[in-house]
Amino acid sequence: MKKLILPFLIILFLTSCNPWKYIGEYDHEVDFSTYKTFGLLNWDKFNDSQVPPQTKEYILLSIKGEMEKRGYIYQKDNADLQVSVYIIINEETSYSAYSDKVAGYSGYGSVGVGVSVGSGGAGVGVVGYGMPTMYPYTAVKHDYNVGTVVVDLWDHSKKKQVWQGVASGRVAHDEAKEGRVNSSMSRLFQTLPVKPVKKK
Repeated sequence: MKKLILPFLIILFLTSCNPWKYIGEYDHEVDFSTYKTFGLLNWDKFNDSQVPPQTKEYILLSIKGEMEKRGYIYQKDNADLQVSVYIIINEETSYSAYSDKVAGYSGYGSVGVGVSVGSGGAGVGVVGYGMPTMYPYTAVKHDYNVGTVVVDLWDHSKKKQVWQGVASGRVAHDEAKEGRVNSSMSRLFQTLPVKPVKKK
């Protein structure tokens, strides 16, 4: 099976430490209205090393809910569409520095230095007026996790990938909240070319 419609985007998201981003792509030759049922492929064991059991349950239930909102019926075996989930958590580090006392300073204002170091590179910013001859500063280290969730839809009969959605951003060190997972999956599935069915 050929996998990953968006490999370059996954790489981009893995190096991103920005707020959550959502993007998706699909096979434009596919008529999604021809699919009636969906199923969940076996949970990748690697995911268990990335998220706790409760978060796993939230993710799967949320995905199931998003598919049902679009009129697809859950079917355990031989469903038209098969859903796979892959999760990657990377630990990132950033640093911030501040100066509250300036010695030998010529000019007015204050000096602030911010440094961000991670997979995406490093950046430094300075604000204020004048140039200090010496400025003692305190550096603070920030450790955080960047999570990437990849959801694929497969045409079961053709063994062909028809959609991929990727969500990536900072995640808390503790267990995810159900509401946050539902919100994230809802935004991710907006990239699927099938709108939720309006309730009568």
